Amino acid sequence: MDMMSPYEIVPILQGVPITSNRGALGWSSSTIIKGRDRILLFDTGSYGDRSLFLSRLADHGVTLDSIDLVVLSHFHFDHMVNAELLSSKRIVLSVPELEYIRSGSFDQAQDPFVPLAHIQTLHSSLYPVRDRQEIAPGVHVLFLPGHTPGSMGLWMPEQEVIVAGDAVKNRHDFVNNIPPPCFGSQEDALHSMHLVRTLASTILPGHDIPFSLARDGSTQPQCSPFPLHITISSQPNRSSLT
Repeated sequence: MDMMSPYEIVPILQGVPITSNRGALGWSSSTIIKGRDRILLFDTGSYGDRSLFLSRLADHGVTLDSIDLVVLSHFHFDHMVNAELLSSKRIVLSVPELEYIRSGSFDQAQDPFVPLAHIQTLHSSLYPVRDRQEIAPGVHVLFLPGHTPGSMGLWMPEQEVIVAGDAVKNRHDFVNNIPPPCFGSQEDALHSMHLVRTLASTILPGHDIPFSLARDGSTQPQCSPFPLHITISSQPNRSSLT
């Protein structure tokens, strides 16, 4: 029998696409996906976000202890440093991203954004997931490589929602088919953007506010209504991680 599983998608930190003469500010998105019996956190923000991150969680009745699963889009500091507050939880990364950081490939790619100390700090908490794996009823990981070899998002296929991380950094780049900076492959990055276009009607980017995508390819920022409330009809899944 199908089980109705309501989820509330809450942007805890809304990404901001700002660069300066000192480079990008790194204000990334962080999103809570709340169900009746579980809470998923997608990305955590960075040190400068920590106070706001914790206060926004509290505003939505979420404590660190109440989070069941942490999902990291990739292992860049602006998306994952606050995961150190959740090291007792299971923290999922894609199989290729885990290999990227543990093998030292990020150094060969001249990727300066991987925080070295956190590879060891979070070592025992990191859990690999495969492409399209269902980690909660109706919620799947979706590999979106390019920005890093193992970048991934979360995909809710029944609602056509993708939480994209830096595979879609902001609406402007997405509309103009501009790939993010690539420590993987630019070809992969463009393919990942195309995949998002084919699967999603609502996109939560890594460094911008959520936006909707129409069938004709036009986009519309979704300043409201958020939080976004969705209901997913799904069979209970024994392989769910939470």
